[in-house]
Amino acid sequence: MQILIDFITAAKSKGTDDRFVASMLRQNGWSDRRIFAAFSSYYETVLGIPTPVRAGRLESSRDAFFYLLAFVTLSIWTVAFVWLANVFVDRAFPSALDLQYGQYAIEDFRVTVAGQLASIIVAFPIFLFVSRAIVRETRQRPESLDSGVRKWLTYIALVVTALTLLGDGVWFLREFLVGDLTVRFVVKSLVLFAVAGGVFWYYLGTVRTPVTRPQRDLRFGIAACAAVILAVALGFSGIGSPAHQRLVAFDLQRVDDLQTIASTIQNSYAKKHALPRDLNEVSTIDSVVHVHDPQTRALYRYIPGTRSKYRLCATFGTDAGASPGSAWKHAPGYTCYPLDATADTPPTS
Repeated sequence: MQILIDFITAAKSKGTDDRFVASMLRQNGWSDRRIFAAFSSYYETVLGIPTPVRAGRLESSRDAFFYLLAFVTLSIWTVAFVWLANVFVDRAFPSALDLQYGQYAIEDFRVTVAGQLASIIVAFPIFLFVSRAIVRETRQRPESLDSGVRKWLTYIALVVTALTLLGDGVWFLREFLVGDLTVRFVVKSLVLFAVAGGVFWYYLGTVRTPVTRPQRDLRFGIAACAAVILAVALGFSGIGSPAHQRLVAFDLQRVDDLQTIASTIQNSYAKKHALPRDLNEVSTIDSVVHVHDPQTRALYRYIPGTRSKYRLCATFGTDAGASPGSAWKHAPGYTCYPLDATADTPPTS
C-alpha cells in the first residue's frame, strides 16, 4: 500500500490528474479497491481529516434483507413453476406406469397443482416487489452495486443455478445414453433449462456490469410475469375454481366412504355368509365407517340383492369418468355401483 501512496504523492506533486494516475495503476494490475484506498490515504494526509465513511452497517443489513428475500422468493416460485409444468407434462404425455395410481390420481393432481399455485401466487408478487425496490435503490444509489453483501449473495445464487443447469444436462445425457429419451422427459428438461438459464443470464448480467440496465430489467420482468400468468391460468384451468375443488373434495370423500362400507360388508360376509340388512347395521359392525354423505348428511343408499350381490349409491357433484384404472368412476348426479361381497371392487366397465 505504501508504494502506491508514494507513487500518487510523487505524481500529484507534478500536477498529474487523478484519473490518469488511477488508469495507469489499473493498467499495471492494481485493483480499484487498492487504488482508491491509496488515494484516500493520500488525501487524508494532505487535507488533515479522515475520509468520511457512510453508515455501512445499516446499508449492508438492508442489502442483506432485500437480496435474501429476493432470492428466497425467487427459489420458491421458480421451483413451484417447474414442478407445476412437470405435472401438466405428465398429464399431457401419460405413461403406462401412471395407471397404478388409479382413483387417487385425481386427488394427487388436485393437491399438487393447488400447492404449487399457492406457492407461485404468494411468492412471485413479493419477489417482484422486492426486485423493483432493489432496482430503484441501485438507480438512486449507484454505489450500492459495489456492495459486498449483494455480490456474495448473487454469486451464491449463480452457483446454485449453474449446478441446476449442470444437473439438467447430466440428467438429459444419461437418459439419452440409456435410450429412455421420451417426449415428456425432453419437455421437462427444456422447461428446467429455460427457467434456470433465464435466472442465470439475468443475475450474471447484474454482477458483470458496473451500472444498471433498465431495458434488461424490464425484459426479465415482463418474461417472468408472462410465465407466471401462463402457469396460473393453466393451473386454474386444470383444477377449476375453489368452489369446484370443494365439490371434488366431497366426491373424493364419498368414494372413500363407499370403499370403506364395501370393505366392511365384505369382511362381515366372510364371517356370517349373509349381507347386512341396512347401513345402520354396517355402522354397528365398524363404528369408524361413515354412512352419511359429507355434504348433505343424508344416508348413502344400500340395496341388498341375492346372495352376495348388493348395490351402493351416492349423489356426486363432479365428473370422475376420466379417472384411469378406477372402478369407482362417476358422473355428476345419482350413481349406483353393483358390488359383490366376495370381490374387492365394482366390476370395471
